[in-house]
This record gives sequence, structure tokens and C-alpha cells, in this order.
Amino acid sequence: MDAKTLCLGLLSFGEASGYDLKQHAESAGDHFFASGFGSIYPALSALMKNGLIERVSKPREGRRDRKVYRITPAGRSELIHLLSLVEPRHVLRSDLFALLYFSHLVTPERITQVIDERLIAIRADLGATKRSDTTLKHPSPPSVRFVSGLKKALFETTLHYFRENRALLER
Repeated sequence: MDAKTLCLGLLSFGEASGYDLKQHAESAGDHFFASGFGSIYPALSALMKNGLIERVSKPREGRRDRKVYRITPAGRSELIHLLSLVEPRHVLRSDLFALLYFSHLVTPERITQVIDERLIAIRADLGATKRSDTTLKHPSPPSVRFVSGLKKALFETTLHYFRENRALLER
């Protein structure tokens, strides 16, 4: 999914600043969407140019106005159209999988190090997933809760699999 579709989707939940969108994409969607400040702001600019979103300033006492974006009716229609075109494939390309696949060519110490590092990272990802609903400033629809639960289940299953089967690679 490209950054423009991601921004439209996130704005369908309610208005948000560019920073809010980036935070939410990082916490909730970074395993599903490739996004960053470098892609969010150009996407927002293009969406505004095409009339799919609008930016409004929200006054804040003693601080600069907060610029927030909201989806327009044309943007909502475009999002629905784009989502109807998405091929729901699950593509998994992983340097980790490649390394583990050829682990018989790597020292056991390196494999242990890689597995230990991945376990730490997966635990961190699991913790972030459990906290991700708090980054959205609007109530989470069932779809967001479903995907958060799926991510949590995948991380928990991966942790369990690594713990139970790491000996296959560390011999």
C-alpha cells in the first residue's frame, strides 16, 4: 500500500496532523506499510493538491496553530475505490528467513546471536502492538482491533516457535 492510500485510510478515522499520522503508522502499521516522514508529507501534499484531503489550522493557546488534515468526500470515495483494487496477497520477503534457511553455512554462535536478537526485537514489537491503540486519537473501529490482534497473535506464535525450535538451527 502506498503512502497516499495509507494517509487516506488513517484520515478516514478522523482528522490528524502529519505527525499523528506518522506516529500511528509507526506504531500500528509499520509491519504492513512502508512509511516515514519522507513519504507522509509528500503524500499529504499530493492528496491536498488533488482535493482528496484538506488542511485546517487549530489554534492553540500560547503555541503555533496545529495543522490537521481531514479527508474530503472525494477522498473517501477515492479510498474506497483504491481499496477495491487491492490484491490481498501476503508477501513475505525476509533477510532473516534467508539467513536461517542457509544457517548450516553460518557459525552456531552467529545463529544463536541472530535468534537472541530477533527474540528481543519481537518482544519489543509485541509490546508496541499492545500499546498501538493508544496512538490513534479516535476510537478504534473493529478492523483496527482485528489487525492489532492478528499482529499480536503472529508475534506470540513467532516467539513460541523460536523458543521451541531454535535447537534445530543451533546444533
